[in-house]
Formats: sequence, structure tokens, C-alpha cells
Amino acid sequence: MDITRRKFLQFCGQAAILLGLEAWLPKSASAASDGTMPIRFLRHIITADAATSRTIMWQGNVNLSGCALEYRLSGQVRTTQSQPAMTTSLVEDNVTTFFCSVTLNGLTPDSAYEYRIVQKERATHWHRFKTAPPALSSVSALIFCDSQCGGDYGVWQQTFQTAWQRYPQSDFCAILGDLTDNGQSNWHWDRFLAAMGSLPSTRPLAPVMGNHECYGLDWKFCLPRRYLASFSLPPNNSTKFQGCFYAFDYGPIHFIVLNTQELELHELLPGLLERQLHWLKQGTNKKHLPWQVVFMHKDVIAYDEYQLGTHQTGGISDIGHAFMNTFDDLGIDLVLTGHMHTYRNRGHIKNLQPATAGPVYILSGPAGNTQYNVPDDKTYDRSAIYQPTPPNYLTLTATDKELTLTGYTTGGEHIETTTLTK
Repeated sequence: MDITRRKFLQFCGQAAILLGLEAWLPKSASAASDGTMPIRFLRHIITADAATSRTIMWQGNVNLSGCALEYRLSGQVRTTQSQPAMTTSLVEDNVTTFFCSVTLNGLTPDSAYEYRIVQKERATHWHRFKTAPPALSSVSALIFCDSQCGGDYGVWQQTFQTAWQRYPQSDFCAILGDLTDNGQSNWHWDRFLAAMGSLPSTRPLAPVMGNHECYGLDWKFCLPRRYLASFSLPPNNSTKFQGCFYAFDYGPIHFIVLNTQELELHELLPGLLERQLHWLKQGTNKKHLPWQVVFMHKDVIAYDEYQLGTHQTGGISDIGHAFMNTFDDLGIDLVLTGHMHTYRNRGHIKNLQPATAGPVYILSGPAGNTQYNVPDDKTYDRSAIYQPTPPNYLTLTATDKELTLTGYTTGGEHIETTTLTK
């Protein structure tokens, strides 16, 4: 949330990260056994329809051109298919990083697949994943907010791994912004990704852009180039703003992922808010599944944080004024946010359009080691956790009739359970 830790960044920004490497294995006995080429941070990215498609990404510090992904239904060795990877590169923080991405379409719902990455005669181990069931089935997800860490990403690693150990059947996870402490630091991105281990190689990740993704090494606002390169996200019908906001379906929920970085990006990406509001109101985001859930980083309440639009430090935030009426009009059920590094449940907020119930608003986090003392807002808070808030996460489960959201600290303390019914 605050722009700090300059000396720390200068010290560790150039540190070499050797975690997350996966050695390439010979494709056949005739292949050179000492020929290795590291790929890093193999990960699945959420797609618009998780039942029939999957995006798989990986990266490296050497040129990975010519890679392809082989895949097949588990156990059907003779029906292996291959698809070439799209390779891009990014130079930031004096490091060149190559990103590879493959999107598989036409997959069979609720089916087990296996895949590997190949380049000429080399190939990785076979990995496995399962597509989502058809629409209207149940869904289970893990929600993290503000995984950013200063000095060490051990707390983020503990929070992420603990949540998956407790809820191993979760279908996917989302991280609601401020994934890293500095959006241009290679050290921070490597630590963030390494802390998740191998789980992203089998379960999709739904990322959300936060304000820290828009900070350069000098802690001034910058384009979130590393964030956009790291995640090949569902299309939003906007070339200029691709990756900044998106939507996807999973089970009975239509998820809408919004960008709240108007303060950071209004000069660097002019028109982002207007284009996003237009997209939000389009037919594709009108109710077509039982539930509609919004993920975004900044909260709809100011919480003692000065707002350029309202010139106040309390009440509805600039982001709240930008989106809340549209949420009411679209019949959004639940809005999940982060940014303030604490847990707040406001229930329904009726100030902007008192005649409508509106969605339930819940703020959570942090998932990393950055803590703050956040004052209560007695006007809006229905419930609040103590300060400073320990690392925590949310579980989300839903059927077509019921949606349940539960908060837990990494240490195992139950924070609160909220249930919505149709």
C-alpha cells in the first residue's frame, strides 16, 4: 500500500534466484543426457471457460523459441497432440526474461489431461491437470490478497502452501493485487513465483493487478509490463488494455476481474477507466450464471486514505464512486477486494443507490508479511478483525443455490463465514 523499502530493493534487486528451475529431460535414450535447458515457474492461467480451455505458461532467462506443448487425455498415449508456444521477451531490471504461452481449446470438460514441454529432442516430465466440469456444477477456490513481501517471501510461501494443504481440492486460486512489492523488480517476481512451488503447474491462477505492479525501481508510477508479460489472460476486446481486466466462468459463477489503478495509470494508460466501464456494461457481463463475483484490488471504502476525486480520507473511495452504481445495475452478488491489508465485512452498502440492496462487499489480506494498523469505519464495517491483521486467506465455495465465503488466518484461526443464498 505505501511506497517504501527503497534501500532493500537496491540491495536485492540484482540477486540471482535459482528456485523454481525444472531440468529438461532427454526425450529418448539417444538424446544427449547432459543437454539441459531450464524452464522456470510453470503455471496455468485461468481462461474464459475453464471447462474447455487452459492456458499454460513458463519462462526462462535463455531464449525459449521453438518450444511446443504436447498434450493428451490421460492414458491415451497414441493420441498426443502438439501446439507451438508463443514466445515473448521482456527486458527490465537489467534482466532479459523469455515468456512462453500456449492456450489449449476444445478440451473435454471434467477430464484428466497430461502435458509436457518439448524443444527439439528435449522434453520435460509429464504433468497433469483436470478441466472443470460443465457449467452450473459446484466450484471451490482459494482467494489471497496482497502477497507482497519485504525482505523475504517466506510468509507468502507459508500462507499459500498452508491454504492448499488444508483445501487441496480447490479448483483454482486468485490473488487480488499487489502480488509483488515492486512491479519492476526481477528479485521480487522470482521470489513471488518461487514461493508457490509446483502447485501452479496443475491448478489455474487468476491474477488481479494491484498498485504495486505499477511501481518502478525508483518507486514512481510505471506501466505494469512485468505483470502483463507474466500472465496471458482472457481477451477483453481491447488491444490497448489487454490483460488489465477480464472475465471468466467457473461452475455457477461468472467472475469479473477489474482494474482499480486509475491513480497510477490514468496518465500512462489514458482511457482505462472509461473503456473498462463500457466493457463492464456490455452483454457478456450481464447475468448468465446464478452468481456474479467481482475481484479487484483497491477497496470501495477510503479507510483514512486520501482520495483525489472526493478530496476526503473517509467514506466511499474514488474506486467505489466509479463502480458501485454499475455493480448495483448488473446485480453483482459479491465484491472481493484487498489493498488495506486487513479483513472487513460491510455487507450491503446502500449509500449510492439506497433503493437497491447491492452486492456484499468483503475486504481481506494480507497474504504476505506487510502489516498495517487500519482504523475501523463504524459507518460501513459490519465486522472487522483485530489489528495488525495476521496473514490470512479466503475460501470460496458455490453451488447454483448457495455461495459461502470463509476467512482464515494462516495460523488456523477462523475469521468469519458469510453465506449467500438464491
